[in-house]
Amino acid sequence: MLEIIAGTAEKDLQLETLLRTMEEYALLYIYAKRRQKGCDGLGELNNLRDELRSVLDETVSYCKDKGLLAEAVHVDMDTMIEELGERSGHPGG
Repeated sequence: MLEIIAGTAEKDLQLETLLRTMEEYALLYIYAKRRQKGCDGLGELNNLRDELRSVLDETVSYCKDKGLLAEAVHVDMDTMIEELGERSGHPGG
């Protein structure tokens, strides 16, 4: 799915903006998760995950409206975070 989004984003400014926003939140989430110890930082981690989920849902909706993704597509949040991190050169999640 990320390949479809990234390939189309080269020609679609709005989709490119959504993709960049998803990448930024994914990186912030990855860094926060690495830093998080026990319950310290758990609220921040959950907030970042919620923000990323919101942008991801908006991106998927946009792609469905454009006919790039099937209506029944399901996005696994953890897989998407991992793929976005790898795409940005910061694997982990």
